[in-house]
Amino acid sequence: YSVMAMAIMLAKVFKVDPLLSAAIFYGARLGSYLLFRNIISPKKAEQTKSFDKTFPRIKRIPFASSVALFYAFLMTPALYAMRGIAGAATGNPHQLLRVGTIVAWAGAVLEAVADSQKLLAKSSSSSSSKSEEAAATFVGPTAGVYRLTRHPNYTGELVFWFGLLLAGIPSFGKSPIAWICSLLGMYGIYGIMTNATKRLDKRQLENYAGQESYDTWRAQVKSPIFPFVH
Repeated sequence: YSVMAMAIMLAKVFKVDPLLSAAIFYGARLGSYLLFRNIISPKKAEQTKSFDKTFPRIKRIPFASSVALFYAFLMTPALYAMRGIAGAATGNPHQLLRVGTIVAWAGAVLEAVADSQKLLAKSSSSSSSKSEEAAATFVGPTAGVYRLTRHPNYTGELVFWFGLLLAGIPSFGKSPIAWICSLLGMYGIYGIMTNATKRLDKRQLENYAGQESYDTWRAQVKSPIFPFVH
């Protein structure tokens, strides 16, 4: 919910804007999804308990601080975009701001749809059978946005943050802080998402290779995270 909170604060300082609305939607939706998933998934609940035991609250401070700084970097373009709008001589926003806003919304919606599809597929499978054999069976999803890439939720995440970056660029000017913070944030989220894609792809291949449904889907959808990039 940190992205939602930062976007709300920016909206209070400046004004409610379509770009900030995208950030509020993204933060509220993702935070609620992760919370709900942890509640209904025994595996995720166990991972959370294990993390709590391994890392007492006092030991989480450095990690939490670094995550907070990382998200501040990611939200830097939104701050500069709002400052640019507030200081504009005319009411006409820069064309790149409009494009970035559309891209950010597209990414947020794509990720929301992809997460919903995956949650429904996993929930239907777990409710129908709880056997070990069922747990080792590939259940998808393989339709909808999962025809674009094998991990469209990660695709949507990157598209959202790239949209925010585009929207902020017209207001960066010659500010080194704006450029450095924004590019560091984008570089960081790109690395996180691409590495997560490689790990998940590898795990799925190890667990499901040889199953017809998985092999067929993987052969048809060759792009792990970027459409048309194999």
